[in-house]
Amino acid sequence: MGIVQDLRYAFRMLAKSPGFTVVAVLTLALGIGVNTTVFSVVNGMLLRSMPVPNPEQITVLGAQQDGTPGYQAFSYPDYEDIRKQTDAFSDILAYRVSLVGLSVDGKGDHCVISRVTGNFFSTAGIQPAVGRLILPGEGQTPGADPVFVLGYNYWQKRFGGDKNVVGKQAEMDGHPVTIVGVAPKGFPGMFAFMNMDGYVPLSATAGLGGNSPVEEMWTHREERSLQLKGRLKPGVDLQQAAASLQVVAQRLAEQHPESDKGLRLSVFPERLARPEPDPDGTIPKVSAAFTVLAALVLLVACFNIANILLVRATARQREMAIRAAIGAGWGRLVRQSLTESLLLAVLGGAGGLLLGWWASSFLSSLPLGTDLPIQLNFQPDATVFLFTAVVVLLAAVVVGIVPALPLAKTDVNSVLREGGRGASEGRKRNFMRSTLVVAQLAGSLLLLVVAGLFVRSLGKAEKLYLGFAPDHVVDVAVDIHQIGYQEAQGKEFYRSAEERIRALPGVVSVTQAFAVPMGLIGAQDQVITDEHPLESGQVAPNVFDNYVTPSYFETLRISLKRGRTFTDADNEKAPHVAVINETMAKTFWPNEDALGRRFKTKDSDHKWAEFEVIGIVQDGKYKGIVEDPMPFFYKSLAQEYMSLRNIQVRTSLPPENLELQIASTIRELAPGLPVTVTTMDEELQGLNGYMFFRLGAQLSGTMGLLGLALAVVGVYSVVSYAAAQRTHEIGIRMALGAESRDVLKMVLSGSLIMIAIGVGVGLLISLAGARAVASLLVGVSPSDPVTFIGVMLLLPGVALLACLIPAYRATRVDPLVALRYE
Repeated sequence: MGIVQDLRYAFRMLAKSPGFTVVAVLTLALGIGVNTTVFSVVNGMLLRSMPVPNPEQITVLGAQQDGTPGYQAFSYPDYEDIRKQTDAFSDILAYRVSLVGLSVDGKGDHCVISRVTGNFFSTAGIQPAVGRLILPGEGQTPGADPVFVLGYNYWQKRFGGDKNVVGKQAEMDGHPVTIVGVAPKGFPGMFAFMNMDGYVPLSATAGLGGNSPVEEMWTHREERSLQLKGRLKPGVDLQQAAASLQVVAQRLAEQHPESDKGLRLSVFPERLARPEPDPDGTIPKVSAAFTVLAALVLLVACFNIANILLVRATARQREMAIRAAIGAGWGRLVRQSLTESLLLAVLGGAGGLLLGWWASSFLSSLPLGTDLPIQLNFQPDATVFLFTAVVVLLAAVVVGIVPALPLAKTDVNSVLREGGRGASEGRKRNFMRSTLVVAQLAGSLLLLVVAGLFVRSLGKAEKLYLGFAPDHVVDVAVDIHQIGYQEAQGKEFYRSAEERIRALPGVVSVTQAFAVPMGLIGAQDQVITDEHPLESGQVAPNVFDNYVTPSYFETLRISLKRGRTFTDADNEKAPHVAVINETMAKTFWPNEDALGRRFKTKDSDHKWAEFEVIGIVQDGKYKGIVEDPMPFFYKSLAQEYMSLRNIQVRTSLPPENLELQIASTIRELAPGLPVTVTTMDEELQGLNGYMFFRLGAQLSGTMGLLGLALAVVGVYSVVSYAAAQRTHEIGIRMALGAESRDVLKMVLSGSLIMIAIGVGVGLLISLAGARAVASLLVGVSPSDPVTFIGVMLLLPGVALLACLIPAYRATRVDPLVALRYE
């Protein structure tokens, strides 16, 4: 019953001060909303469980090998040995992600699929939505079991949820397959952040190309293309699994030194290895950094409200003393204070949850610069709601405990004797208010410094030299195999398309390539040179590459350093040739002339072929904005046919003006062919481009501005209240002849000391905090002088302005009115 009375009283007190209530609720809503938003992102990236039974048992296996940086994929023979020899897992599944063309009823689609082992769905422990899934007995024989399981979302989008699709015949990259079922709703696949369009057995030839790549993958330990996930046995932990895998790794290294020498196996919780094991732990680091920043925003907001409540508690001292004198215990009074703060926090939490819901929905719908089925789901769920409830309780405690504690130390008799003048408030309460403001200023300075560093980092990233010119380039992604065109038809289509597009007004040049720089689709192959043969047990390094036509370097304005680029003579009848970048020349032929050198790599038929280096071009960015210089080479698209291509068009007009004309030209040549048209500048705003830099700058900038605003409000409220409490004193001083500048000096002296201490503490904290985020910055030092000087001018300047307003108001006091002030 007492709690109900406290709630009623708290409602009445807040209703009496609607201005304060609105400000307090909005302040807490902003702080809680920022935390809810950031946690929703962290939850979507790291914490949300995989939608399978007992998701905590799902783990990710990683392989490392001496001489090979980072984690590498697995070969099928190694997968089979690991699965048979380890005893820590109920089962281990393998899969690889492929991009294919799927044709059903004469209509083709661009699809991302998982090629999986037969135990994929049984290990996951899921049941089909319609039909059946791939069975454990399937996928055992190379080339067998041409069955296809649709992803649930793709089934809804492409077939409208028609159950009669089961049993239909389809073609995948020209190979016949039978649709046998649909994966369950909510199951996106095992590759994080990608919602698979479908699944085929690993043994199927569909989507591989070449003569006999399945047989080669089945037997060659050097063919590393599989990702492994395991389900731990009940009662087995990660340490036991890691120990078991290490025994298997040593055994494989001894039995197969030609391929597995120096092999090390690791195991990770699935949540911490998304989408793949990362030795740098980038996603957890970024998540931790922004979680701390969001918590700091909430702390500053709580200190702000606590300071205002402390002022209110001072004004209500007499009321509390009277209640204590008529029998209310101090415990009851403290409970009443905490009830009011809890009510504020609940109202602020409701507003923060709505704000966080909106912000999370907005982030989930951001354009990713690709038509691939990438799924970034940041929508709040039960975990987010629980987190918000905990944050509300913590906010209530922080906000309520500060004004509640002094109640226990208040002398009732002295308060009742002194009346309403507040003379006995004392230095302790002033010190507490000033301490809270110092903490706000220090926290705000840290937020501003981190925001400044991220904004500066974005600016540096946008000015990085990419090695190519993305402006005025239209990119057209097509896969002619989606409508059943075979190689001869495909070559004629691409020849005609390039010819017609080149004739359009405003077109400067046209080229074709398998992949675009920093796109989500790419190729890499092992490379071996005669000058540096592999030692026993050493694995050939993987090098990223691309297939391009002769005009590629001209269209993207990639500078040729030495030699030549491709010509029309470099066709399927000519010897294999390659153009390499400067880093590849330095890596494979250090202190030697790379021109004319030869190396071996896989061709489009997955067979070893010898390539001659005919040219060296400048380095560029290939997979991401911040990557270190990496080896890269180009193959002639005329020598190795690829049905999936990007037609890239350099224009003299704004590229957006030609998008419809280019798309219409392609559809005239191939009606029904899916066409994706974007500008290269738009693509650079996607996942591998500037998207995360821009998002980081926007989030940190928002938190920095919130921190600044909250600190200014805190400074203003404390100085304004302090000046009001000294109104009587100011009147006496002015009556005795004090001038306005004397009053101004008196009010500002304590405020300037408070600001100086807050900025000094904040500077020390910011130097340490900046170093903590140093690995997330690009081209900016964690002690960047521009950022620190800018923030050191901004925060004290705005805080001083917040002090000047109440200080100036104090100089306008009428002495006669002030002398009567109570």
